[in-house]
Amino acid sequence: MEKQEEEKSVQIRYQIHNCHTHVFTMDYIPKYFLSRFFPTQWAKRKWVAHLGNFMFKKYWNRYAAFFYSAIKDSQMDVLKELRGYYPSNTKFSILSVDFDFMNAGPPKYDFIQQINHLAKVASEVNIAEKEELILPFICIDPRRENLLDLVKKYIQEKGFRGMKLYPSLGFFPDDERLHPVYEYAEKYQLPITAHCIPKNKNHFRFKPTQEMIDKAKTMDNFNPKDARKSYDFAQYLNDPVWYDKLLQDFPNLKINLAHFGGNKEWDKYLDTPNENFDKNLNWYSKIRELLKKHPNVYSDISFTVFDSKLYPLLKNLINSEYKSSKIYSPKDKVLFGTDFYMLQKDYKERRFGMDLRGYLTDEEYWQIAEINPRKFLSNTLDIK
Repeated sequence: MEKQEEEKSVQIRYQIHNCHTHVFTMDYIPKYFLSRFFPTQWAKRKWVAHLGNFMFKKYWNRYAAFFYSAIKDSQMDVLKELRGYYPSNTKFSILSVDFDFMNAGPPKYDFIQQINHLAKVASEVNIAEKEELILPFICIDPRRENLLDLVKKYIQEKGFRGMKLYPSLGFFPDDERLHPVYEYAEKYQLPITAHCIPKNKNHFRFKPTQEMIDKAKTMDNFNPKDARKSYDFAQYLNDPVWYDKLLQDFPNLKINLAHFGGNKEWDKYLDTPNENFDKNLNWYSKIRELLKKHPNVYSDISFTVFDSKLYPLLKNLINSEYKSSKIYSPKDKVLFGTDFYMLQKDYKERRFGMDLRGYLTDEEYWQIAEINPRKFLSNTLDIK
């Protein structure tokens, strides 16, 4: 009854919240991110950048974002394009990425420079707009010294409003070195967005350590062949199973399992028979169960639902409600996000947003674009 009354009291402002975006450019990407034989700065040559952006966007989408980032001169340039696809009062969560421990060579600007530049961009826009529209997230990596002090500084002094977790860069999300940060986040209900998709180009480049392999072996789906390549092994770092374990120690941690597992996992859910009703056959099912089990677990649809064939499953998810007080409704946990600019294709940002909005009812759209994001992005610190 209390939950129903709370939902009725929510006043919709009709303000879009994009909970998953990026604005860093080539200058913040490691030197050998694409290949040991292709230093990133080569792509800064305009003709290389434009040719690469055209070719990979058309034929090999996984690398298109790399060349897009080479075309832009600054984070502000990327942000201006992003904002140009949306109403002027749209709020954006801007996720930073700490590439410094990736072992893919140094970038032109390291992570500290990246977040300093992002802080300046966000401040300039928010001051000009007289409203906090740009919400930067600081990436957290257990290998960074004095991580908690860094997080507190950027949250409390630099205008950052959440944290970004990218395990595929070389660590497990339940790493004990992250626990002090989780305690801080849980205490003040600060949002954390965690990369949660099996495979993509953003992964560590060193050989998996024996310690990493031993931990992955405890998982039911471990395949020894995956330990040969970091690209294949990174899926074990991203797996949703670690968050179920993590939330036993931090039950009120507010976390967004970004990408909802990815479109391939949604396809697997739709196309693979499940005679035993096993909820661990695909990441879509794993994440959905976490949404139902934990009060503060969310999942954004960035990257995943650029495939319009998945709209019906999304619609079903948004309308999933349960009467039991022990089960949390996925309806209240889905977040709108696009992963701009990581998915580069002819399907532009505004076109995707309008297609999705046209498919959903107004109630469904504002549920994921405003009501749920406002709850996820809120905090109890003395900041807005």
